[in-house]
Amino acid sequence: MSTTRRTLLAAGAGLTLAAAGPGQAANAAVDAAHAEIWRRFIDPTHGTFYDYAPPDGAVHLPTPEECAAGKPNALGWSSPIENGAFFGGLYLDALCNRWRRTRDARIAAKAKRIAQGLVKLATIGKTPGFVARGISTDGVSHHAASSSDQTFPWFYGLWRYTRSGLPDPGERTRVEQLLVRVITAIEANQWCMPCDRDGFGYFGRWSGGFAGSQGILNGAEPDFDAAARLLLVHRAMYAVTGEKRWLVAYKKRLTERASDSARSRLEVLAAGVPYVPPGTPARFPASPAIWTSASSQAGLRALHELEDDTILRAAFRQGLQANARRVMPYIDLAVRYDNGAPPHYTADWRPINRIWTPQQAIGDAVTLGNKQKPLWLELAPRRAAESEHMRDPLFAAWIVALSADKQLIEAARPAITRALGHFEWKRLFTSLFFMAECVQGELETS
Repeated sequence: MSTTRRTLLAAGAGLTLAAAGPGQAANAAVDAAHAEIWRRFIDPTHGTFYDYAPPDGAVHLPTPEECAAGKPNALGWSSPIENGAFFGGLYLDALCNRWRRTRDARIAAKAKRIAQGLVKLATIGKTPGFVARGISTDGVSHHAASSSDQTFPWFYGLWRYTRSGLPDPGERTRVEQLLVRVITAIEANQWCMPCDRDGFGYFGRWSGGFAGSQGILNGAEPDFDAAARLLLVHRAMYAVTGEKRWLVAYKKRLTERASDSARSRLEVLAAGVPYVPPGTPARFPASPAIWTSASSQAGLRALHELEDDTILRAAFRQGLQANARRVMPYIDLAVRYDNGAPPHYTADWRPINRIWTPQQAIGDAVTLGNKQKPLWLELAPRRAAESEHMRDPLFAAWIVALSADKQLIEAARPAITRALGHFEWKRLFTSLFFMAECVQGELETS
């Protein structure tokens, strides 16, 4: 290892030395991010992701009793196990890309560990189709509510893993069988993401939105997210099972108009997501947040890869490009992040329980979780800066890298390089910088 590269890795940042070229420095920065993710943010027993951890790695996991009671809320929002399926699924894809590029046995072992964690998340619940967000201290307990934003990345990452060449035939078969079990259960549930508590409701509906009966959260899942996720699951299930019914249903759903939409799913995908400009609050569901919607861009990219029809591929490509253009201005927000500012965070989320109330249905959990978020930001105000100036720029860079458009990627590359090299990873509180590896993986394969 060169002196320059060793110094960059030790610093935990990328573009810190003028002696390193942009590409070399960015790669070294991503290597440093990788090391920091594995030092602090991966559960040492289960291989699942933590949302946040202070530099010393001390994580306050919800106890089995707290999970059963729905603390801090039944969604696990604001806890360190809020997004294990979401983050783990996307990160597994990045590790698969990295292994294909390097054939490094250490990366293969880490990918298998993340895959095992994702498998566990789908096998610790009692409800068919349920994918847990994270795991409590006993290795089994979990919060009651999952979501579309958890389940789709979970599926995407494991499906990519089965196609990567990493698992042996036996493991590949077992993972594919699990994918089939989960997706057919969700299909039987009218494409709703079930909670793991009787009568609690569901959170997310790929066939049209969240809207449901009394006690279930009202609203609508973003059109693009629902369309991309539902269609990719159908097309991937055909690839996994060979069952013609999935392909027939996929083709039918392309031209369907979901819920009250005036557009078919194909038209929705071709138009892309109407993301708001930087500095403007996301307007859910019409204009969802970049980070929660980005996995749908990955789903569309996979559809583009799987599709043979030139007209459909052109429509998918149009949507990929539209999304990339809209998020590109976000990338340079990264350089506004002040690495030297005081940390201003605590890893102990339990003080927000002072407004905790029992929850009888998913709508109660959402209401409580939203009330708790301002309290959590009071305890960890640095999260807001990391969300705006680290999370969103890196997720935007990934959306561009997924566009399959070399011209757009090259136009964004200088900003992406600046973003990858800007952060001192060791000083960050949240784990969302795992996205740096996702970005690099797509850039290396584009």
